[in-house]
Amino acid sequence: MQLPLAYLDAVAIEEVPIDVWREVFDVVGWPPSLASTRESFVHEDILRAFEQDKPTDNLLQALEALHTLGTDAGREAIMSAMQDRRVPIGALPADKGEREFALRFYVAQRTDASLADVFIRAQIHIQEGGDQRRYNEFMGKEARCIKGLHAKKEALREEILRFCRESDLGEHVQVDAFEDDGVFVFSILRSHRTQKPLAVVPGHSARATIKFRPVHSDVISYDASVGRLRIAARSSSMVEFYRTVLGKTCSTTIAFSTETLSVA
Repeated sequence: MQLPLAYLDAVAIEEVPIDVWREVFDVVGWPPSLASTRESFVHEDILRAFEQDKPTDNLLQALEALHTLGTDAGREAIMSAMQDRRVPIGALPADKGEREFALRFYVAQRTDASLADVFIRAQIHIQEGGDQRRYNEFMGKEARCIKGLHAKKEALREEILRFCRESDLGEHVQVDAFEDDGVFVFSILRSHRTQKPLAVVPGHSARATIKFRPVHSDVISYDASVGRLRIAARSSSMVEFYRTVLGKTCSTTIAFSTETLSVA
């Protein structure tokens, strides 16, 4: 069993410090490919391990917590459940990002009965709210294998970079790719539209707008045995572009139906 595509999110992985990942693996079990590098692995090694190693049930639960509770809505659900159960707010670390907070919370609730109750309540709250990652699936008019994966990965990166430049999405694009028994997976990190939120900079009391481009993580999976394309994109506006560009760059032109087969 391999991890769901949504969990191969390089942005989410990088937002959690290495020492926190080390605590998580101590609790849920170490991925085999990281076991010999416990003191020297980096975020890229974690992503590679998630792509290659068979996950344990506990790791799946930890990653589900990362992706369902590691958001603004997830953090609010945790804090609300803590207040309902009269659990002291100080039981969890403050001044942490949502992703890190969610994983620290997951580790803490493994040995704290009151936090375990909060964990269940927060998950139920999020599930009832319908906060789920959406996928789009398409079928190729014929199934074709992707040959020369490294070269196709670079061609895909160039096409995405060109599209981002033309669409005012910035100039940062990274594409990683691997093949697993005929299924080709492309993990994409790309800049998005400029944001200028009002914020308070550490060490200053005055409010100011901070200009930055967020980084989005998208995942494309192509099953060459049946010609099925699955796209998990943060922005729905990217789906049609990915459908077209993968067919154009990755296999002497695969034509994918414009009809979305399923969204789940």
